Amino acid sequence: MNKRSYLSIFLIVAFHCLNAASPLTIDLSKNVDVTVERTADKALQITTTGDDPQIVLSSKSSTTTSDDSHILAFEYFCPDGVDFLEVFYSKSLNNPNWSQSRQLEGGALPKAEAWQPYSIDLKTGTKGKWTAKDSVIRIDIGRRPGTQIQLRNLLLRAPTQAEQMNAAEAEAIQAKKLATAKSIEAYLHKGNWPERIANISVQSQQIVISGTIQNSSHSSIHLVEYLPHEDPWNTTHGTILSTDTLNGDYEVHLPRFQADGRDRIANRYALAQAHPNGETTTLLSPAMWPTDLSSAAERDIPRLRPANKKGLGGITYKQGIYHDDLGDLGITASTVNIELGNLINLGPKSKIIEYTHQGKLWKFNAAAVHEHDKNIRQLTEMGIVTSAILLVGKNAEALVHPDYNSAGIYSMADVTTQAGSDLYRAVVSFLADRYSRPDKEHGWITHWIVFNEVDYGWIWTNMGETPMATYMDTYEKAMRLTYVEARRFNPTAEVFISLTHHWNYSPADKFKAYPPRALLDRLADYSKVSGDYQWAIAYHPYPQSLLKPRTWEDTKATNYFDSPMITPKNIEVLDAYLSQDRFLYKKKKRTIVLSEQGYHTPDYSQKSMKDKAAAIAYTWAKIMPLDSIESFHYHRWVDHPMEGGLKVGLRTLPSKEHPFGIRKEPAFSVYSALETPAEASTTAPFKSVIGIEDWTEVQVSKDTIKANQY
Repeated sequence: MNKRSYLSIFLIVAFHCLNAASPLTIDLSKNVDVTVERTADKALQITTTGDDPQIVLSSKSSTTTSDDSHILAFEYFCPDGVDFLEVFYSKSLNNPNWSQSRQLEGGALPKAEAWQPYSIDLKTGTKGKWTAKDSVIRIDIGRRPGTQIQLRNLLLRAPTQAEQMNAAEAEAIQAKKLATAKSIEAYLHKGNWPERIANISVQSQQIVISGTIQNSSHSSIHLVEYLPHEDPWNTTHGTILSTDTLNGDYEVHLPRFQADGRDRIANRYALAQAHPNGETTTLLSPAMWPTDLSSAAERDIPRLRPANKKGLGGITYKQGIYHDDLGDLGITASTVNIELGNLINLGPKSKIIEYTHQGKLWKFNAAAVHEHDKNIRQLTEMGIVTSAILLVGKNAEALVHPDYNSAGIYSMADVTTQAGSDLYRAVVSFLADRYSRPDKEHGWITHWIVFNEVDYGWIWTNMGETPMATYMDTYEKAMRLTYVEARRFNPTAEVFISLTHHWNYSPADKFKAYPPRALLDRLADYSKVSGDYQWAIAYHPYPQSLLKPRTWEDTKATNYFDSPMITPKNIEVLDAYLSQDRFLYKKKKRTIVLSEQGYHTPDYSQKSMKDKAAAIAYTWAKIMPLDSIESFHYHRWVDHPMEGGLKVGLRTLPSKEHPFGIRKEPAFSVYSALETPAEASTTAPFKSVIGIEDWTEVQVSKDTIKANQY
């Protein structure tokens, strides 16, 4: 996804008094072992140059620091992270007398591939020794030269409401979340269900549920129906249907549409034993989603496949270069970002498009819809297969998850309430209907990528600090609902989980980030327990460090299933892992789209440009033998000045003379030549950059990939 161009300065929270925030400025004369530059968006670009890097900050002379302002806070961008920070404080800028007695540990800065907030309580951390007069702050940034980090919005401020929460309150909230996660784990991994529903078929006018009762000793067996927002692991959810008691071979026919116009297509069903008192039930089977939607499809849409593997991420119209660049590059696949809040947010003068779903009339913003029409139609007319990335912005009203924390750039969708799930389904249905019309009036969307980089949930798909079990239960529900609504109109539509290059590792905070391998394992579990469906993978195999394009030198990308990372260097591991039987769909490998990745040019020197071109050629040698990888969507088209210093584009930064930059050569020509007769001669010069004589030398045989390294 064209994610980093969406980065925006977070709103500073409202403070308790007017003097509760004191901006901090850097004193360049006091810095040690660092270089500091100002970026285009006025952030501090810091590069450590020695083993004791430190910066010195002080509040502006015109601002009086308040006793309430004991939180040191800033936002940072650092793709490689920082092992630890140390914070020192003093009353004097010119004579600070730094000492360990006036110091506190600042913890680590986890990798941040987008702007992330950081804060530390100076008063609590120093056990009350810090006072408002200590307005000079020194920050030591690890002990490693060569670290690159950007900082902005540095200040001393009052604590937020969440930061003021006492330990007992915080523990109570965490205990409740852990209890919910425990219930989900017990349900999902229960291995001794006495019964199973065999099939749930959605037809044009009815739902057909069939199977065989295995244990004749069970009496009074009925169906339990769960609405889309309800959870079978929650004993208070679900409704027992007043059907006849089931026994032996059974086939239950339910009307698909209810009197109020609601469609049962996204409901789940389980078997339960009702007890004589009529008040309690025992669940006998896991709840199943519809397993056969083939008869529910309203259109016969073919499965579109790109003519080659060359894609481009986040394409938007760029006058003067649009058709030339896409044609010269040979692009046949693209992602487009659809921020759902823009579709549902209506102003007093907004023109609207009306749409009926679930018996209710919904209204969408016509201006936002028509912008997507224009883009998607042009891509379709050019023969470019389009994947839509669905995003829930923080202002997306009822779509925003109730546990969303404003640190997130995007939110998890609220599929935990009927209002939220109804709205989410209506928006997806509207889009799937509009972009699968046989006449291609508005263009076609083939793939639906559900949110962005969900393993880094805190940043890109935020639902607060959440255990993985709860997070994935909510996310998997969103995927299922997207699948059901998309397949109503397109019987070949696929839904994709979006994941970063961090594969199998221990996150710094297990309530904020989750290993991609574990999330894929969890999806396989849901397919086994709740019914399989055609989900797929949108992976982002950036190099190990976003700042270092020579991905063939990645040290954390190994040829093992437990590799810490999957980058272009070991992309074969992803294919091999997903080739295991438990991940197959109808005995075939799931689709993989490499939907966002690119190679940084720290400067526009000849060496940087050659490294970038070599990385592109190297990647193609790696992915071409892998038939599971449908396309590679290069991120990005044009360098962006607000992307945390990254310059991964195929064009340089915009300028007055060149509003979309100029083509980066030789990378642009290499990408253009891939999968054409000119590929071999165009890529050949870059073998020496990598240190090989033949491209087959970089390919990893599936037979050499092992399960465990550690």
